[in-house]
Amino acid sequence: MKRFAILAGCLLATTSFAARWTFVVTGDGRTNDKTPDMTGVNSAVMTKLVAAIKAEHPKFLVWTGDLVHGVYNKITTPIDQQFANWLGIMKPLSGVDILPVRGNHEQYGDKDGTIWLRMLKPLMDKSHVSYFSGESGYSYSYVPRNDKKMTLIAVDQFIQDHRVNLAELERALKKAKSGGAKNIFVFAHEMAFTCTNHPDTDNMAAFKPERNAFLDLLQKYGVRYFFAGHDHAYDWMTIKNSRWPAEYELNQIVAGTAGAPFYEDKGYFGDHDGYDLQRKDHLQETFGYMLVTVDDKEGISVQFKKVNP
Repeated sequence: MKRFAILAGCLLATTSFAARWTFVVTGDGRTNDKTPDMTGVNSAVMTKLVAAIKAEHPKFLVWTGDLVHGVYNKITTPIDQQFANWLGIMKPLSGVDILPVRGNHEQYGDKDGTIWLRMLKPLMDKSHVSYFSGESGYSYSYVPRNDKKMTLIAVDQFIQDHRVNLAELERALKKAKSGGAKNIFVFAHEMAFTCTNHPDTDNMAAFKPERNAFLDLLQKYGVRYFFAGHDHAYDWMTIKNSRWPAEYELNQIVAGTAGAPFYEDKGYFGDHDGYDLQRKDHLQETFGYMLVTVDDKEGISVQFKKVNP
């Protein structure tokens, strides 16, 4: 009987440990034209970033777009080679599911996405994602092997500029809920609201009715975290609306901090269309990533971690 009690205690300890794990979110690792790295990525920062991420032992990595610079101005390296350079830098993360979504810079040299599909879709296929109908290789749902109670949804915003496939997004959200998902995270490249520099014409605010419908879907299905990039800073915005239940708050967290050139912080400018936006946290001119901890008992926590260039 005593031996049984000891074994039971070990099993409980193992179960408790397995119920707490982490994943990483970052994006915008491209180079720039002022100090161009012809690889298309900021190799110096990216190499240190990958080493830091590896040390975290995350279950998976979310990359919120702008993997590369693309072909324009001083960067003339073909985009297939730029993608190859990015994939090469990511090699130390072998064994970690890597989940990218397209940014606007992926279109410069690959407007129709042909090269993206050839070079990046295998990465998503390896992670056993479920694609949106008609958007294979672009938008998808992912359920981590270690936690069937969680779903991550990537939405591409460049099949229709600044917009997402709302019908397929709702289908994915409904499937996640009916499958018992306790936590659902959504990510894309562009933000719902500018948080640093890009104007309303250069994010989801360019099409406000569709943007608002997107946010309403997140609220309807209880999504509390929306990750993005595009603005080159770390910013944590809370979003509320009088249409939503008083206890509901959406967190838009941006970390375009993987190596792209820094932008001036212009604050939460633009037309907020009745939404209440509050800045919870913000860092300028800082490289790094977000470490997200999922704990069955403690809930969700997000920490920004700096990487020194």
